[in-house]
Amino acid sequence: MFILFTYFSIGGILNKVGDFLKKTTSLAFSAIITALSVVLMFLGGVTFVLAYAMPMLVGMFMIMIKSTFGKSYAWMVYVATSLLSFILVADRECVLMYILFFGFYPIVKSTFDKLKHLPIRIICKLMLFNIMLAICQLLLVYVFGIPFLEEGETYAIIIVFAVLMNILFFIYDRLLSALQMLYKNKIEKRIKHILK
Repeated sequence: MFILFTYFSIGGILNKVGDFLKKTTSLAFSAIITALSVVLMFLGGVTFVLAYAMPMLVGMFMIMIKSTFGKSYAWMVYVATSLLSFILVADRECVLMYILFFGFYPIVKSTFDKLKHLPIRIICKLMLFNIMLAICQLLLVYVFGIPFLEEGETYAIIIVFAVLMNILFFIYDRLLSALQMLYKNKIEKRIKHILK
C-alpha cells in the first residue's frame, strides 16, 4: 500500500514538474519572440514601405506561437509586443498597423476561414481590414497630428492607397495560409523537438 502511495505521489510530482517546465519553456520562447518583434518594429521607421512591411512580418510570428503553444500565448505575445512597441517605437503608423490589425489577424484568421461560403469569408475579412485601416488613418491624423496628404497631393491618393492596401491584404492573407500549412507540415515538429 505504501509502495503504491509513493509511486502515485512521485508520479503526480513528476507530472507537475513536467507541466511547470512546459509552461516555463512556452513563456521563455514567447518572451524571445516578443523581444524580436519589438526590434523588428523599430525598423518600421526607416521608410514608408517598412512601416507596413514590418507589422506584417511580425504578425506572422503569431502563426508559430498559436500553433505550437496555443491561442492564449499568441494573445499574450500580441499584447506585450503592442504595449512595448507603443512605448518604444517612434513610428506611430507602424505601431498602429500592428496593434489594430496585423498583430492579431493571424490569431483570428482561422475563425474567418471556417466560414463555409467563400464570398462571405472574403467580404468579412475585407470589412475587418478596411475598418481597422480607416481607424488607423483617423488616429494618425486626428490624435497624432500626422497628415495623410502632403502639400499638393489630391484626394485621389486616398483611393489609390485604399486599393493598393486591399491588394496587399489579399496577398498577405494568401501568404498566411501558405505559411500555416508549411509550418504545420514541415517546421512545427522540429521546433517542438528542440524545445523538449
